[in-house]
Amino acid sequence: MKIKMSILITSIVIFAFTGCGEDYEWDTDNTSALEGKYEIRDKSLDLNQTQQNLIIKSMSQKFLFSNEKSVGISVSIIYNNNSSVNVAYGCAKLKPEVEISGILNYENGHNSNCEIPLKTTHRMKIGSVTKTTVARTILDIDDNPNYDFSIDDPITKHLPDNILALGDFSGITVSHLLHHNSGLNDIDFQVGTVEEIIQKALLKGKLFDVGKMYQYNNMGYILLGQIIKYVTKSDNWEGEVLKRIKESIGENSFVFPEVDNQDWINTADNSWSVNQANTLIQGDYLLATGYSFSNGFKSNTLLPAANIANSAGDAMASVPDVTKWMRSISTNNSKLLSDNYFQHTVWEVNTDTYIDSYVLHLNWNMGAGIGFNQDQNSLFHLGLFSGYTCSSIYSKNEKTTITACINGEADIKEFPYEILKAIYPYRKAYIPTTSTTH
Repeated sequence: MKIKMSILITSIVIFAFTGCGEDYEWDTDNTSALEGKYEIRDKSLDLNQTQQNLIIKSMSQKFLFSNEKSVGISVSIIYNNNSSVNVAYGCAKLKPEVEISGILNYENGHNSNCEIPLKTTHRMKIGSVTKTTVARTILDIDDNPNYDFSIDDPITKHLPDNILALGDFSGITVSHLLHHNSGLNDIDFQVGTVEEIIQKALLKGKLFDVGKMYQYNNMGYILLGQIIKYVTKSDNWEGEVLKRIKESIGENSFVFPEVDNQDWINTADNSWSVNQANTLIQGDYLLATGYSFSNGFKSNTLLPAANIANSAGDAMASVPDVTKWMRSISTNNSKLLSDNYFQHTVWEVNTDTYIDSYVLHLNWNMGAGIGFNQDQNSLFHLGLFSGYTCSSIYSKNEKTTITACINGEADIKEFPYEILKAIYPYRKAYIPTTSTTH
């Protein structure tokens, strides 16, 4: 059983929630009677950033201490004024005796269980957040007149012969893959080459007719990786994706494990990403160990994501860099895409495009590689890879970006929204005035 630092946490929470001694009434029920969208709120009611930062820290610690299967948590926020706060609590790697016992004890501090304490610079496997990087690369290619490419093209135009020979892709466009409504069956997460992964999914048959429904699909994004490679005439899709990430957020910690390299975690340089001074188990940017729980903590770090999830989910990065990336793709502040293309392809989320596609998915409207949560008026993506979970959001109302990742087991999906509501206590969820489904 976890032993909580109750005195410390209580003092932090009291300090945060009393407005640092100011005469401030905390709206615990978030019931302020404001009219319309949040943009017209009375801004004088807002917390200042010092208060907000204290709440972020206390909530992150509370999440870690109250989830006994979570080993570490890293949280990053970028505010509308471009300032940021990054925090990390818990362990990048547990002490061997703690792994065996499965019991976390915080009596002597949040890193008392650690062989290596978690830092904000440590990388996490970000799972399906990888899809945002692949999709944005596809959109950048579409936005570039130098390529004979459109997302409305049939995928048969942009796939190599070795992939086309695997099965029937008729009627499927690139856009269908991006929007998860291709009808293709999904993959089984098992080690294999790209051809083996795709063929296994094809042998299961189609789920529905092309374009008729929405169903989240990893298979489509593995095909998108192959399309990137084919259209750009590159030796690998990873290099094309990393190039766009660097153009968007500068030097960063994003890496992809090498396919078929059994010792990828000890390899200093990828074939597509050079000048990495350290491996994934050395230095400031080491990969935090991913843990599952069964009568103790079990390390899942060495699972070869590249040979399982590929371009659907094999990226690794620090949480602050994921937040920078989410902000970039949500606002186009880096101008990776032309303003007109971004406005009509990404920002103006058109949920009427696929009739009946989203009736049961109002909080999961997957656009071009990024989700749109209608209730929260936010762009988002989740990532899950064995031993790691990430949730990243960009709130259109607050123009605030929040990412939270853990190396362990816990449901962190809603945590960024919980932080959002806490640091903007008079926030109202956005309720569409008209239905976006039929």
